[in-house]
Amino acid sequence: MRLRTTMALVASATTLAALGTAPAQAAEGANRLSGPSTGDPDVFLTYVGCDNLFGAAQPPQSRLNLGPYTAPMGRRSLGLVPAASGTASGPFTRFDSLASFDSTVAVASTSGSQGVSYVMSITPDNVPGTAWRGRAALSAPPGSWTTVSTAATAYDWTLVDLATLSPLGPAETATTAAFAAAHGDGAGFSIIGFGCDGSSFNIDEVRGSGSTFDFEGTTLATAVDVNRTSVDAGQSVSLTGRVTDPGGRVTGDPLVLESRRPGGEWGAVGDLVLGGPGGLARVDVPLTETTEFRWHRPESQYADEGWSEPVTVTVAEVPVAAEVATSK
Repeated sequence: MRLRTTMALVASATTLAALGTAPAQAAEGANRLSGPSTGDPDVFLTYVGCDNLFGAAQPPQSRLNLGPYTAPMGRRSLGLVPAASGTASGPFTRFDSLASFDSTVAVASTSGSQGVSYVMSITPDNVPGTAWRGRAALSAPPGSWTTVSTAATAYDWTLVDLATLSPLGPAETATTAAFAAAHGDGAGFSIIGFGCDGSSFNIDEVRGSGSTFDFEGTTLATAVDVNRTSVDAGQSVSLTGRVTDPGGRVTGDPLVLESRRPGGEWGAVGDLVLGGPGGLARVDVPLTETTEFRWHRPESQYADEGWSEPVTVTVAEVPVAAEVATSK
C-alpha cells in the first residue's frame, strides 16, 4: 500500500497560491478505512522530509494492525514502516481558516517515534509570492497512544519566497491561532508526520477538515467448494477454500476446515491449511457418514475471522443383507 506524496501538490508557487480557495465540504461522521487511501482531497496521508518540507523523502510501507495497545477507535490502526530515517509520514489537511484550524492524529510506537509538523499559510500581511511556513518537532513516547493537535502545537514561523522557498526573515514562535491573531487569518495546509528516526509507528483517529478517519480491517469473503456431494462409505472428497477481498482478488489467507454431523457441533478437521496454487486451500477427507463442512478463516492483523457457508456431503447407506431362514 502506498501513500500519496505532497510534492506534486504543493512544491510549486502555483499550487501554494491556490491556498486562498476554500476546501470542499467533507462528509460528516467517521470514515472506516482499510488502507492508507482516504479518498478525500482535503485530508490524505503523505510523506515529507523531516528537515525540509520540500526536501527528499522516501515512501513508507503500510499495513493494518490489531492495536497496538488499545486502538483509539475500533480494534485496529494503520502501521507505517519508514524506509529510512529522515522522512515523516502522516496526514495532510487543507484548511481555509488558520485562526480556527485544528487537525489531530493519534500515534503509537512500541519504541517511541520522532516526528515533525508543518503548516503553510497565506495571510493578509504577506506580499504576493510569499507564504508563511511553520515547523514544530514532535515526539511520541512508547507505551501508549499520543494525540497530536496542530492547534495545541507551537510552531516556528518563517516567511518564505515561493519561487525559491528560501526564508525572508527571522523566525517567530506561536500557535496557529496566536499567529493568525498577529498576522491575519488565511488558508493553507498542515502535515503531521512521524518516523523521522526510522522507527515504525501506528496512527489512528485522524481528524481534519470536518472528517474523521478510523483504520479498521478489510472485509473478506470465504467460499467452499467440494468435488462431489455424494459418495459411498469409505470414499474421499476434496474440499477447497477460497478467500477473496472486496475486489474479488484471491488473498491466500490460511484456513481451518471444520465438520459436523448434520445438526451437531462444529469441530476442526486437522490443522491450519496454507494456500496452495492460486491461493486456494485444499484438503482430502475420507467419509463414513453424511457430513457438513465449512472453512473457518481465523482472525488476522488485517481482517476479522469469518466462515464459509456450509456444504453437505451425503454418504450412501450400505444395504443390510437380509437374513436367510433355513429349515431342516
